[in-house]
Amino acid sequence: MDQNQELENLILSTLSFYEAMSFSKIVFDIDTEILKSYPNFDKDQMLLILKSLEKRGLVQKTGEGTETQWQRIHKKRSLWKRLFPF
Repeated sequence: MDQNQELENLILSTLSFYEAMSFSKIVFDIDTEILKSYPNFDKDQMLLILKSLEKRGLVQKTGEGTETQWQRIHKKRSLWKRLFPF
């Protein structure tokens, strides 16, 4: 697994399904011990990852500017997968 994928998983595990989180709240909720293993991780890289997750339909963005918040969403399953879950 490459570093970008690991960071995506870290951010996804931090985001909540129930409450939209601002950038600062995401940063405060990330596990610091895991974050220490990525010394080059910065705000721009995090915003790119959030944008990528938003395009793939895993995260929903609300608000603009300094009030931007992200919330993890359940990806909808197709009818075929609902009828035949195996």
